[in-house]
Amino acid sequence: IKTLEEPPYLTVGTDVSAKYRGAFCEAKIKTAKRLVKAKVTFKPDSSTAEVHDEHIRGTLKVGAVVEVRKQDGIYQEATINKLTDASLYTVVFDDGDEKTLRRSSLCLKGARHFAESEVT
Repeated sequence: IKTLEEPPYLTVGTDVSAKYRGAFCEAKIKTAKRLVKAKVTFKPDSSTAEVHDEHIRGTLKVGAVVEVRKQDGIYQEATINKLTDASLYTVVFDDGDEKTLRRSSLCLKGARHFAESEVT
């Protein structure tokens, strides 16, 4: 479950916990092939579309009102309903190993779930 404070995508140099062989290990993002998709609702006709973030002007945040470039090149006002980070991240582990992972296999350092890190 993502917390609301998490950014829509992660940047190079970010410290993360990366899922590797079933466990979360500390790592740092080395490269990112960014691909963020947004589901938007256009005003005034309430039509919806899924667009890549490079076609969006404004804040990438659910609920934000932004301008979206449509097929014809014209920007139209829309509201972001959902953001999906489909980026590929290459991370470097402390031992020098590298692995390319999707966002779902990464979490921001400190945002790890207690159940996985605490033994009661």
